[in-house]
Amino acid sequence: MAVKLVIVAPYYEQATFIWSPYLKGWVADSLKARCVEPVVLWGNDAVPDKFAQALKDPDVKGVLGVGHGSETEFTGQGYSVLVKVGMLVPQEWKDDVFAPVSCLVGQRLVPYLVQQGVPVGIGEVTEYWFTAVGTGDGSDPEQDPLLKFFLHAEYTFWFKLAEGATAGEAYDAMIAEYKRQADQAKRVDPTTWWCLQTDWQNRKFFGDRSYRLPAPGGRVSTSVQVSVSGERKPLEKEDEVAVSGTVVAEDGTAPRGSVKVKAVREDGVEREETAGLDGKGSFTASFTFPWDINIDLKYTVTVTYLGWRTEAKCYLPSAATATLTVKGTKTPTVTKIARLEAKREGDIVRLLVEGVVTTSDGEPVPGGVVEVVATDTYPFKGYARTDQEGKFALKADVPVGWFDTTLSVTACYKGDDLRMPSCDEKLAKYPPNWKIVAEIAGAAAAAILLLIAAVIAGA
Repeated sequence: MAVKLVIVAPYYEQATFIWSPYLKGWVADSLKARCVEPVVLWGNDAVPDKFAQALKDPDVKGVLGVGHGSETEFTGQGYSVLVKVGMLVPQEWKDDVFAPVSCLVGQRLVPYLVQQGVPVGIGEVTEYWFTAVGTGDGSDPEQDPLLKFFLHAEYTFWFKLAEGATAGEAYDAMIAEYKRQADQAKRVDPTTWWCLQTDWQNRKFFGDRSYRLPAPGGRVSTSVQVSVSGERKPLEKEDEVAVSGTVVAEDGTAPRGSVKVKAVREDGVEREETAGLDGKGSFTASFTFPWDINIDLKYTVTVTYLGWRTEAKCYLPSAATATLTVKGTKTPTVTKIARLEAKREGDIVRLLVEGVVTTSDGEPVPGGVVEVVATDTYPFKGYARTDQEGKFALKADVPVGWFDTTLSVTACYKGDDLRMPSCDEKLAKYPPNWKIVAEIAGAAAAAILLLIAAVIAGA
């Protein structure tokens, strides 16, 4: 059977200028994706006679939308009264859900309708507050960075109801979504957070929690299976987030259509794209996120199947969320001592160290600090910086012992936020101080001769 919902969308002053385009666009399209036919009363059609005529259709099972209200009235275009306390409620209304966005109607109007036989009603017992930038053509809530919080929260009720949930389950999901949206809005705008908090606390349910909309023919539930992976590219200062998955239908067929894939980094930076399903219901998407600091970063990926309709079937929308953390990592490097010279001049060795620092792929590392350490009798430490080709050079005069003939020379690139440290070690060879050695040898020989002479004289 066909299931229809009447959407009241007046368009005549600031509040309706902002809200109603999303009723005609996004809300209507989202209901169609859930196998429900929207009957949109836009602008001058949101008047009493056309409202009453629309509700005479036996396939109509609910009223949503927006309009100014009071404790006793709900109005449409130009404040024309559509519903009021004391009116005779027609028999055809007594299987319709009544849950528009309107101030104060939860005080008397919605309870009155339920008392007269309307199965379910939701109404605000105070004023309904919302904030908006006033942007967008109504096709996507994300076009208005403030109004989106209210739209996503409010229409959770109708979307869940259209998917087969009971009125009580749909209402509970709506309140939970108001709370979730409020938590998100708190980081964006405190006034928006206050409005959302006030709205959900005063948005009351009346009637039968077990009520369900009739099930449209051919409705097929779906689920999303999603897998995510991430790769840190330190030299490019980017993270690559890859998403893949499949939309599965409960009847075993392969759903058609597309998914909306949204990736959000923990600091609020987000990317989004729409990916089509292949013949098996599978999809892929990828995103690039630049960053400034090489630390662990968490990403949350949400995949929303947008639904699909054929003449025989209606595949319901579904969604799944996955998270991943891309670890801070650094590119390996290679430090190589290409030339090492050590020339003794007395008690000094004139040391020359030349080398190069590259990545593990052979790309030069420019501007890197290289620490050169020479150890043995008198440790030495010096520093050099690589040029654009990754080359470095250091000259130093290193004090050494008379008999020393080798120096252990180590060159270590210190690394940075993007690259790992690396070292190379070589042995420098040079002769002893022959002059001192000869003098010492001569003195030793003379001492031995004197000793021999003294022994002979004593004999």
